[in-house]
Amino acid sequence: MHGIFNNVLKRYCICSRFSRNPRVLVLAPTRELAVQVEKEFMESAPTLSTLCVYEGVLREGQQRKLQSGVDIAVGTPGRIMDLIERGSLQLNEVRYLVLDEADQMLAIGFAEDVEKILENVPSERQSMLFSATMPSWVSQISRKYLKNPLKIDLASFPHSIDVLEFYL
Repeated sequence: MHGIFNNVLKRYCICSRFSRNPRVLVLAPTRELAVQVEKEFMESAPTLSTLCVYEGVLREGQQRKLQSGVDIAVGTPGRIMDLIERGSLQLNEVRYLVLDEADQMLAIGFAEDVEKILENVPSERQSMLFSATMPSWVSQISRKYLKNPLKIDLASFPHSIDVLEFYL
């Protein structure tokens, strides 16, 4: 994900933007994973403003932070949709979209929310979809919303891989 950070920092002068809608949106199936992803962003790119949103906490604090502006929004599909429907979260400036553990989002029942969110982000963006398995819904999402997707099947690698890092 370091490539995402570098591109966001280089391409967009974040500190001087008038609008502070998120440039990066990460969808995660659970609160725990969303918090972990936000922590990685905060440690790797401390100059970027992040917000983690999920159910089970008052949304008012999340809405206030969105009003003040964030560079990266990480959250569960249910809360992301809630904030979109309330007009608190605008996705018109998203340039990087990550669907983390897409198969788990389907298993938990977020398929409809994920599709609605994907319909709200600009078509000109870089998208990344990560999934341990490829059920038909995940394949359909990748065909419908990703342009020229590159599939990397780690199970087909002949040798074990200790660390796999991509710079996009």
